[in-house]
Amino acid sequence: MTRWPALLLLLAGQATAAPLSFDLARLDGDGRLKLGQFQGQAVVLNFWASNCQPCIRELPILNAHAARQPGLPFIGIAMDTRAAAQAFLRQHRASYPQALASSTLLPIFGNQIKGLPYTVILTSQHRICTRRLGPIDAAWLAKALATCA
Repeated sequence: MTRWPALLLLLAGQATAAPLSFDLARLDGDGRLKLGQFQGQAVVLNFWASNCQPCIRELPILNAHAARQPGLPFIGIAMDTRAAAQAFLRQHRASYPQALASSTLLPIFGNQIKGLPYTVILTSQHRICTRRLGPIDAAWLAKALATCA
C-alpha cells in the first residue's frame, strides 16, 4: 500500500516533464531521424547493440508489431559504431527506421544504468508512458501498446 504515493509522485513528475526529443543520424538511409517528426503520435523506441543477443531475439517481435500497426512509429536506436550497427542490420533485418546514437542518450530516456536491450513507449506528447530494461516479449509489448498508444 505504501507504493501508491510513490507511484503517484512518479506519474505527476512524468506529466510535468518536458517532452523528450532527439535528432539522430539514420542507419538505414541518408539524413536524420528526429522525434519531432512524429508530433502528436505515440512512439516505440528500441535501444539495441550489435553484440546484444537478447536484442536479436526480440527483433522479430518488434518487426511483427510494427507491421501490424503501420500508423504507430517504431524506431530502433543502435548504441554502437556505425559499421557494427550496419553489419548487424544486414544480417538481422528491421522493418522500421533505424538510427545511431551514443549511450549518453539512454539516461535521458530513463535508463540510468545504460543496459540493453531497452524499450520505451512514449505518449503522443513524447513523454515516457512505460519502459522495459531487458528483452521484451509479445505479451508485454501488446499490453504496453494497449495502455500507451
